[in-house]
Amino acid sequence: MKNDFLLIFMFLISIPCFAQDLTELEQMLLTRGLTKAVKDWSEEERVDIEEPRMAMVNLTGFDNMPTAKSEERKGWMEMWDGEGNYFRKPVMLHGQGGYSLKFPKRNFSLQLCDGLWNEDGGAEMRIGDWVRQSSFHFKAFYTDFLRGLGEVGYKVYGLMIADRLPFWERAGYVDESRARCFPDGFPCAVYLNGAFYGVFAWQLKKSRKNMNMRKNEVGHIHLDGNLNDANLFGGCVKWNQFEVRNPQQLYVKNGSLYDGNYPKELLDDKCAAFSLPDDTEEIKEEKRRTHEVKQSIIRLSQYRKELEVLEQQGVSEKEMRQEIEQRYEIGSLIDYYLHYVLTYNCDGSLKNWQWFTYDGQRWMVTPYDLDQTFGVNLYGVVRPATLPMERLTSGPFRWIDHYYQEDIRLRWHELRSQGMITAERIVAFADDWHERVGEEFYTKERTQWSESPCYNDAECNAGWEVCDDWSVYGETGAYHAAAYYHVGDICKYEGRLWRATANVTGVKPYRRNANIDTLERLHAWIAERIDFLDSLWGYESRPNDMSEIADVSSSRRRLVGVFTLSGMKVESPSSGVYIYVYSDGTTKKMLIR
Repeated sequence: MKNDFLLIFMFLISIPCFAQDLTELEQMLLTRGLTKAVKDWSEEERVDIEEPRMAMVNLTGFDNMPTAKSEERKGWMEMWDGEGNYFRKPVMLHGQGGYSLKFPKRNFSLQLCDGLWNEDGGAEMRIGDWVRQSSFHFKAFYTDFLRGLGEVGYKVYGLMIADRLPFWERAGYVDESRARCFPDGFPCAVYLNGAFYGVFAWQLKKSRKNMNMRKNEVGHIHLDGNLNDANLFGGCVKWNQFEVRNPQQLYVKNGSLYDGNYPKELLDDKCAAFSLPDDTEEIKEEKRRTHEVKQSIIRLSQYRKELEVLEQQGVSEKEMRQEIEQRYEIGSLIDYYLHYVLTYNCDGSLKNWQWFTYDGQRWMVTPYDLDQTFGVNLYGVVRPATLPMERLTSGPFRWIDHYYQEDIRLRWHELRSQGMITAERIVAFADDWHERVGEEFYTKERTQWSESPCYNDAECNAGWEVCDDWSVYGETGAYHAAAYYHVGDICKYEGRLWRATANVTGVKPYRRNANIDTLERLHAWIAERIDFLDSLWGYESRPNDMSEIADVSSSRRRLVGVFTLSGMKVESPSSGVYIYVYSDGTTKKMLIR
């Protein structure tokens, strides 16, 4: 009896020591009651879970995180979805993104692998309404206090296109698919070997599956990269500036397989390597496909010149619109234009958009990489909601700007009167994300990444101060180190204005370019932005607008409304096709018989 008492006593006094030995992650899992799994998917080749409200991820076996796209790190991923689902699987990590890789906290891509870290054998996941994938992006959003503003932007875009047909059906390709053709994400806390690393957005990739494209279909072409007038739309194709993501198994001019990480000019029937004696029938077919894909891309590059010739010939506006619409799916361009202006997408006019076609003829566009939206620029600077943007005239938007301004105005009225775009809805997306992350993790994030620009004010160098007179932004010249600035002179640098408080030269305006940001600022910015665009496009809200819909910021997804394909809300759907809109921004097209 005495020995039994001694054992119990020793066990009790050991508990505090045991708790101290737990990793930060293990303590968090205990606190949140996530230590027991209802379903362990570790050995399953397919994982099917609902979208987590806030997932927990632990990366083990890594000394540190990748800092470049070329870096390849192998290790393990543990995942808890908060609803009892768990797995531990081998993964491969790469750095992800462009300029964002320069930040201390970086995006990364994650590939589920087999036990030998082969990518082809990795498990596939279906998360909520997403397409099944084995690879995902984890977005850091280092300059963004919400750590998910871009995800809010995607959910807003989902609302804006809810009354449109799926992109592939607009080209006559009828197929049931969960594809979106643009990303979506949910928040997760990432730990590195048990220590908190950061709040990330677990996000869909720009994959073939999410574009609903067949990898061997010659008309299913998806382009990504620096897609602008200089590199493609102006008539000169610079093959090394963008990637052909689909079709797959393409060839370059010397006969080597195409590698999108190092893009080169595609092969065509004029190349010596087009037909080689030892080519198999399969390779011959792949080379023929490569030739056709190349011709479609070259044809896209010539559209501008073709349309300019028609303008010079003096064809009517009606004829011009017909010619434009033979080359581009206009609905996607108008929706992109509106979304670009609504979210103030600073980095979405020369790249960070996806261009694609399902027939090799008519091209469409969707947004991508929305980390500079809702007033926040690359450096974390917050711009006013009423600051005008430069006109979107890059590439095919030259024609939208010139021939479709009335269509843009009418589409804005349509989206506003249907209640698809309201301040309440957009704010609800932001609030929901904020609540899902929770103050505990935001506190950890502010501690871990205290130098993030959204957590700090700007610090000026001697002789300079921040200038808040944004009315002169458009007419102000850029800062030059060699220039001589007198007291009161204003210059533009890294997305904000600076005023000289002394005569100065060779001194950069700031030690730190930053801007403390808050949820309250975002709320006000969204409301003011919509009011600004209402004024710009002459829209006046009415009491019976759908903007009176009840708050959609509940913690779980619920049905907001049912709409016809023309965008009208119905209370009791009869037979036909309807769009179901949910509180998290997702939509589903359903046939009622």
